[in-house]
Amino acid sequence: MPIGWIDFSKDERNKVLNVIHLLDEPGAVDELGIGAIRDAFADYFFPGTSTVQTRAKYFLIVPYVLFEAGNGKYGSDINTILRRIDSEERNCRDILIKTSNDGVIGSLVPRSWVLRTPSNIYWNGIKRIGIFKEDLSVKEYIHQSIIQRNLKQTKAYGNRDKDAEENEKDDVDAGDITSIQFWSLGDTYHSDWRDNLSIELLPGEAAFLRTQIITTQRNSLFAFVLKNNIELDKYSSFGALTEDIKESVDEELRYMMELANDFNNLVSIITTRYNLIVSGGNNEYAQENWELYSKDLKRRSQVDLKAIFHKLDIRNLKLKTFLIRVQDAIRDDDIEAVDNLIVKREIALKGPKRAKTNRVGEFKNQNWIGIDRLDYRYTPAKRIIRDIMNAEVV
Repeated sequence: MPIGWIDFSKDERNKVLNVIHLLDEPGAVDELGIGAIRDAFADYFFPGTSTVQTRAKYFLIVPYVLFEAGNGKYGSDINTILRRIDSEERNCRDILIKTSNDGVIGSLVPRSWVLRTPSNIYWNGIKRIGIFKEDLSVKEYIHQSIIQRNLKQTKAYGNRDKDAEENEKDDVDAGDITSIQFWSLGDTYHSDWRDNLSIELLPGEAAFLRTQIITTQRNSLFAFVLKNNIELDKYSSFGALTEDIKESVDEELRYMMELANDFNNLVSIITTRYNLIVSGGNNEYAQENWELYSKDLKRRSQVDLKAIFHKLDIRNLKLKTFLIRVQDAIRDDDIEAVDNLIVKREIALKGPKRAKTNRVGEFKNQNWIGIDRLDYRYTPAKRIIRDIMNAEVV
């Protein structure tokens, strides 16, 4: 179905594109509105990551470009600077694809450029792990950096006159933002960073990222894996990883991992029933799942939902009610009630015309629709962690 919108700023446009881009991610379409809990768990375990991040190097390429923009290398006009940032990121793409297409943003459109740029994709993560230290958008940062430079120039000019009235110098210092340090880049930035630029991290960059993640997100699974050099290639899923390390992590992280895996089991029951409804019972993968799950439904549905709602600060009353009622129906062996709750939930979210459960037979029976097993962003985080570990000198 074609859609359109009117945007009044680049920020608004990016917000819409972020939502639309989710539809392209395999298994990411959230037919029943469960994604809020999935994403909250993902933010807890792998803070600073997103499903569309590709390589760890962008956690530094983006800051390098923006650091230069803030320091005045790209001029003093905000619109010119923003255009230059976009151009510099595109130029980095052109340099990177000469040596690798693996995870290079924009490599699939070499003659054009992407709608979601690296700075758009990585900005929240860069802030989350403390590389950028203020809670600003990119545009707000550029605006503040222009003000900061102008104030420094004015201050320097005013202080040349040693005989200036004391109150005049005080006026220059009033509301001073010149002392703000936006960036924490360690020793990673060098003015010649574009020379021999590669998608692989340099050893010093990898060590810096490891330290930033461990220091700023010390209670996360992200930090634990890096701190303990866990080899993630051994684990094909979030469940496999957490099952193996559960005795090594602290009590709180262990509890959250258990909640996440228990929630995954409940969601798998729900999404399997959803696919059986939509396919009229003909989806073979859903049939296989149901044959397995139905042997011990009550055990698989045992998750402390109230603890999840509390720990993750879930406030969506309709979502909470849906999950609690589904869990109760499973405990009562009332699968018809489970199916009815699923159908009503989708209709409430989408309306009767768009709800797939109201359009049985319109879809290919063997195509899985919506979420399957929850990944909690393990896959993109795994790639970021691998980049860091592979680059460091032991």
